[in-house]
Amino acid sequence: MRRVRLCSMNKTVMRTLLRRAIPAALAAAVCATAAQAQPPLPPPASQRSPVCVRLEGQLGMVDRGGQADPQRAEQIRRYEETAHRQQAEIDRLAAQGRKMGCEGRGFFSLFGGQPPQCGPINNQIQQMRANLDRVLADLQRLQGNSGDREGERRAILASLAQNDCGPQYRQYANRGGGGFFENLFGGGTIIEPGAPPPGSPVGDTYRTVCVRTCDGYYFPISYSTTPASFPQDEQTCQRMCPAAEVALYSHRNPGEDIAQAISTGGRSYSELPNAFAFRKAFNPSCSCRAPGQTWADALKHLEDYTVEQGDIVVTEEQAKALSQPKNAPAAKGKGAQPKSAPAAQPPTTSAAAPKQQRKGENGKPQVRTVGPPFIPAN
Repeated sequence: MRRVRLCSMNKTVMRTLLRRAIPAALAAAVCATAAQAQPPLPPPASQRSPVCVRLEGQLGMVDRGGQADPQRAEQIRRYEETAHRQQAEIDRLAAQGRKMGCEGRGFFSLFGGQPPQCGPINNQIQQMRANLDRVLADLQRLQGNSGDREGERRAILASLAQNDCGPQYRQYANRGGGGFFENLFGGGTIIEPGAPPPGSPVGDTYRTVCVRTCDGYYFPISYSTTPASFPQDEQTCQRMCPAAEVALYSHRNPGEDIAQAISTGGRSYSELPNAFAFRKAFNPSCSCRAPGQTWADALKHLEDYTVEQGDIVVTEEQAKALSQPKNAPAAKGKGAQPKSAPAAQPPTTSAAAPKQQRKGENGKPQVRTVGPPFIPAN
């Protein structure tokens, strides 16, 4: 009987011990799991990799260099604000022009069959864009090597991430940054040359520019066009600068500038050996016309593809005459009508050619005013 009682008592003690031990074991397991889930603390400074210490020192030097001149930083800020305001005003006026039916292709749109209000609007947009280009050029000169400093900073951050120097650097792994121009015109993601931005809406428009490769000089061809029109713009580029090697470049508009322009072959303007060289020095041997040649001689053999057969070419002087009121009736006697009287008919929407005259419904020739072509500055 005593042995049975001892066994029964031992079983009771075992059950009690198990009831107390299991919760303690579960609690220990939960604590261990929670400890593993927490991110590891950064190692002490004495145990950090020498590479990380050196990279962080370089990052601090770059950051301190960016704040060395507060007066210059304030001047840069003012230029940035001016560029922002100018771009916003350009976008507003361009939207107004589109609503009025002034959407055109480049310089020659000023002389097409558009509402009369389009001429002043297009002129104002061109002046504002030229002013924006000047502001951005001054800003680039003012910033000096800030672009190089920003690129160096991005490279250091990427190296810190690659060397696992801390969780605060992981976001910079395989990631590019963005300078002022990326922030100004939108987009923080670095896009490979020629690739459309992710999620970009269908129907984005482009600005095309003709680039002279000998000095990087560029002038506009179209301000709002699509890739389907690039071949035509490329022909226009070749015709407008016959004495130099040129290439057509394009960038999204709005959204980018010449620094992000890409050639039809997929090469970035910034990769050109002579990119922006015309801003630093004048090269007399690099011109769109031959030495001693006038623009009239340089372009006289070229055909204006905006001209259609059947209309009359009107010079700039004749265009001014057409804009004047009709002459009063001639006095009695030997009055003679001026030769340009038929030109008082309303201009047509077609372009002009020098050979034949297209007859209107009243039997009189239809005349359209064709302005002088855009000529590069040098």
